[in-house]
Amino acid sequence: MLSSPTITNYSSITSNLPSERIAILCLGGLGGSGKVATELAQQLTSTGNSIFLFTSPEAQWVNQNNSVNYIPVNAPKTPTPANSQWIEPLANEIIHHIETHNIGILNIHYAVGLIEAALLAKQELATKNRKLKVCLTLHGSDITKFAREPQYKYKLKKSIEKCDRITAVSHWLADEAVRLLELKTPPTVIHNAIDLNLFQPFPRWNTNQNYTYNLCHVSNLRDVKRPLDAIAVLARVRGAGIPARLLMIGDGPNLTTAKQHALSLGVSEHVIFLGSATPSELVRWLSISDLQLVTSQSESFCLAALEAMACSVPVVGTFCGGLEEVIGLLDKDLPELLLSVPGDTAAMAAKVVQLFKNPQLYQKLRNTLPEKIKHRFSRQNQLQNYSNLFAAVIN
Repeated sequence: MLSSPTITNYSSITSNLPSERIAILCLGGLGGSGKVATELAQQLTSTGNSIFLFTSPEAQWVNQNNSVNYIPVNAPKTPTPANSQWIEPLANEIIHHIETHNIGILNIHYAVGLIEAALLAKQELATKNRKLKVCLTLHGSDITKFAREPQYKYKLKKSIEKCDRITAVSHWLADEAVRLLELKTPPTVIHNAIDLNLFQPFPRWNTNQNYTYNLCHVSNLRDVKRPLDAIAVLARVRGAGIPARLLMIGDGPNLTTAKQHALSLGVSEHVIFLGSATPSELVRWLSISDLQLVTSQSESFCLAALEAMACSVPVVGTFCGGLEEVIGLLDKDLPELLLSVPGDTAAMAAKVVQLFKNPQLYQKLRNTLPEKIKHRFSRQNQLQNYSNLFAAVIN
């Protein structure tokens, strides 16, 4: 289990939360949806409301020492195709806990499978004259992957449209949901937020002539993250005469392939594989990083980039959906400066070299990004938006 974020009292901001008890249902693995949902439950708990977290046993983001009402249920840890063998037992667990704890609102984070279980529970509870409001938050591959599957997309569409409220973590993802599923009502956008008490700037810049730049890549090393491209960018940056190393933070299916790729490009001694990191460990790695590489083919939001920039670490990345939106909200000129087409490692490397050879521009980014993130992606804004959502679904 990983460490939890700092808990801050937001009672004055979320004072319009309904009196009904609220449960949040999510996957329990290392993915972004589980992280966002768990942190949301923890922070909403600080408002004094009764918030329950339904997620997998031994969930990665749950800390038993915090005050959230954690209830383990048989939800998958990772995105899993909808199957009655696990959906029906999960629905029965939801029914039991809704009745036991008198819960009125269920907020699902990630659609596939979880939404079917929630709607089954809602249907059964209705036969007992008990109302359950179901709010769905779309996170990424529940749309970008599963909404493209011909045998499942119609069922997914119908399930989503049965929810009382639908949200998405970015405008890009909301638009994709409407486009792929032809939804009648576009999802409301509630951007993700990060713990700015944990992710904060550190002094780092050093212009010593012998200085070696630390690039970092943070991901689950899956194909969609294109981790091999990060290694290719490092090789090109070094080929341009910039002394640099690459910190690979994370674990996943392409770990062995990535190590082989580093060897084949002749940069294996300059790539350090650090494995998965807790939030506090990640902050320490970011504190010694000069720049983050986001090489993804697709991102619905990209929490990793937001966390890096909050720590004054500029990001060079790809036009991959949500990342472009996040960076563009910070400054409309930043996407053109920092982003390239996925797979174009030459263009990405050129942008890295440009930043390192222009200390004034680089330092400006380091100095201004944290404050812009505080303004655009604060926890206060996120909690207020969810508070408004829950109040609206009751009213």
